[in-house]
Amino acid sequence: MKNAKRFVIVGNGNWGLYYGQTSATDAAVIKEKAVRLYNCRHVCRWHCAKDGGITSLAAIGPSGPNVSQCRIGAPDPSTLILDVKAIHDCSPEAVKAFASVEAK
Repeated sequence: MKNAKRFVIVGNGNWGLYYGQTSATDAAVIKEKAVRLYNCRHVCRWHCAKDGGITSLAAIGPSGPNVSQCRIGAPDPSTLILDVKAIHDCSPEAVKAFASVEAK
């Protein structure tokens, strides 16, 4: 049976942040230190309605009065992220928020 895709935020060795979908298991990512993201978006700059860092981004997504200042790239159909350091599963609220942010 194929793994279901989940929405995630990935941090890599250069601490770049990427948002997208993956079907990779945590065990596979740990072993390979890499993950393939589908509809991958580079997260250069973000704002959240609540204070916080990457975990707030995964919990509530880009939001708040400064959301128009977010800089999140257009989706790439398939991207291999190397040197993975962290994966944060996104809440349904965050997925909805990412979908509403225009690419810059």
